[in-house]
Amino acid sequence: MVAKSPPRLPALTASEAEAKREQEEMSAAWAFIWILFAFKMATVFLIYWASQSYDTGMFLVATTWFWLIIPVIACAAPLLFRYRLLKVRRRRAQLRRSEWLLDDDLPDPQAGTPAAGARR
Repeated sequence: MVAKSPPRLPALTASEAEAKREQEEMSAAWAFIWILFAFKMATVFLIYWASQSYDTGMFLVATTWFWLIIPVIACAAPLLFRYRLLKVRRRRAQLRRSEWLLDDDLPDPQAGTPAAGARR
């Protein structure tokens, strides 16, 4: 009896392989940045905890304020995306209502809830 070899997976095209490699490199870069940020903040906390003086706190704030740019950028991008998405959806619903001369009490298809006067 001859053993069957496992089925072969289709080979990735050159562009798919390149895209996968770039995505892995990007995730590795972000992991490095977050680890560096966490280590820096832990070190700052330990320095302040060991000293617990106002002068040390002001020195740490003066020398590490720019490290707060990393979480601000990381958190701002998804928040701005969600804000833009809500704004576009609101505008789309407004244009749909004006185009079809719909009343405001009709249900919004995005909400998934029936309006007050809608039949079931």
